Amino acid sequence: MDKPALLLEVQAYVLEQTMLNKLKITAGILLICNLGACAPVPTTAEVESAGIQALHAQLPAAIASLEKWANAGNIVAQRELGLAYAIKPEQQALALHWLEQAASNQGGDAEAQFQLAEAYYKGRLGLTKDEQRAWKLYEAAANHQYGKASFMLARMAKYGQGTQQDLAASVKWLTKASEQGNAQAMFLLSNAYAAGEGIKQDQAMARKWLEESAELEYPVAIQALAMELESGSKHVEKDPLKARHLIKEASDERLMRWNRYQ
Repeated sequence: MDKPALLLEVQAYVLEQTMLNKLKITAGILLICNLGACAPVPTTAEVESAGIQALHAQLPAAIASLEKWANAGNIVAQRELGLAYAIKPEQQALALHWLEQAASNQGGDAEAQFQLAEAYYKGRLGLTKDEQRAWKLYEAAANHQYGKASFMLARMAKYGQGTQQDLAASVKWLTKASEQGNAQAMFLLSNAYAAGEGIKQDQAMARKWLEESAELEYPVAIQALAMELESGSKHVEKDPLKARHLIKEASDERLMRWNRYQ
């Protein structure tokens, strides 16, 4: 066989082997997809929507979807499945399992860490109260910018729960919770500045955090700000009209919150 013919034969063989390898790879991918591994990845919104349906309506289809996604390693689905199971006493072990998975996998889901901390703090989901374990989980959630967790750490530091009693540390966590948008923390931080409790007294900072809490429609803060405006002080110019408006606003907000939970 001459060289040109041999070269053509070699090229044909290489092309044939390349095509065969591509076919094998394609067949493998199709087999994996048939086994369910190529299912579309759900968005966080889709998972949380299924979570709402599973939690409030206990829809079997929603729970089945969450189970599928949770078993595939989706930590949002693991958290939502844990929350859905938690409302039934007979499913508390499953709830605990999935919340633990979500709290520890892929760096941890902040809400799962918070809910698991609540379970340890209050002795729920069949757990014995463990304030030290709760502290660690609240701290993990707080470090993920979860304001309610930072607020709980402030409370625990103030009363020495799960950690050494430390007013300065309590104020530190109140500050973090406030910066994360927690209105109740803002109000308590305002009180700390006003009284000089755990931090140097600073009436300007007290007023700042009181106003920010009121802007987020925290009723107690609105009422406290109204009382300052009613009487006036060296930091607040007297304004009875605005005070009455704020008192009405606080009352309306309380009524709305009351009706929401009836």
